Amino acid sequence: MKKWLPVLAKCLVAVVAIAIALQHVNREELKHFRWDLSVSWILPAILFFNASQFLSAYRLLQYYNLLQKELPYRYNLELYYTGMFYNLFLPGGVGGDVYKVILLKKRGIAWAPAAKATLLDRITGLLVLLAVGVLLLNVVPVAIPALPIRILTFAIVPGYLLYVFIVKRYFPPFGIVINKAIVLSVGVQCLQVLAFFCLLHFLHTRPIAYTPYAVLFFAGGVTAALPISIGGIGIRELAMTTGAIYLHISTTIAITASLLFYLITAISAIAGWWIRRSHR
Repeated sequence: MKKWLPVLAKCLVAVVAIAIALQHVNREELKHFRWDLSVSWILPAILFFNASQFLSAYRLLQYYNLLQKELPYRYNLELYYTGMFYNLFLPGGVGGDVYKVILLKKRGIAWAPAAKATLLDRITGLLVLLAVGVLLLNVVPVAIPALPIRILTFAIVPGYLLYVFIVKRYFPPFGIVINKAIVLSVGVQCLQVLAFFCLLHFLHTRPIAYTPYAVLFFAGGVTAALPISIGGIGIRELAMTTGAIYLHISTTIAITASLLFYLITAISAIAGWWIRRSHR
C-alpha cells in the first residue's frame, strides 16, 4: 500500500491542478473555435512533435555512444519512446529513465555510466528550455519587474560556461558531446514550439501573438518536468493558466492547446511502445 501512496498523491495533484486550470476556461470562447476549418493543423503538430522526439533520441544517443560504440539509432529511438510511455502511463512502476538504464545494462553498459548519461540528457534539455523561456521574457509585456528578468538573462552565458565546466570536470567522458547536446536541445525546443503553434492555429484561425504563448509553453515545460504529477499533466496547464493571466492573453486557448499537446504526446508514446512491443 505504501508504494502506491506517491502515485495516489501525484494523481491527486494532477486532478486538483486540472480542476483549478479548467475554472479559467471560457465556454463561450470554446464555442467560437472553428474546429472544422482548422483541423488540418493537427497533422503538422503531430509531425513536428515527433520530429522533436526523433532529434531528442539522437541527442541521447550522443551520450550513449560514448559508453558503447555504434549503438543502433533505431534501438535507441524505440527505447526512447517506450521510456516516454512508461513515464506517462506507469508512474508507479519502473520509470522511463530507469527502464532505459535497465535495458542498456542488458547490452553490457554499466549501470552508473548509463544513469549519468540519461540524467545529463534530462538536465541539458531542461536548462535549455529554461534559458529559451528567459530570453523570450525580454520581448513580451509581462507583469513582472524587469530587474529579475535582466539578471536571469545575463546569467545565461555564465551559467552555460559553468555547466559545461561541471560536465567536463565531473562527468567524463560526456564533456566531449555536451556542446553538441546543447545545440540539439535548442533544435528540439524549436520543433516542439512549432508543434504548439500548429495547435494554436487549430484552435484559433485568426492571427494571434505567438511570442506570449511561446513563453507559456516553455514555462509549462519546466514545471511539467517536476515529479509531482502524472507525466506533468495538470501542472503544465496550471502554470500556463497563471502565466496567461500575467501576460493578458487567452487562458482558454492556452489550456486547451496544452491539453492537446499532452494528448499528442500520449498518442505518440503509445504508438512507440506498440511498435517496440510488436518487434519483440
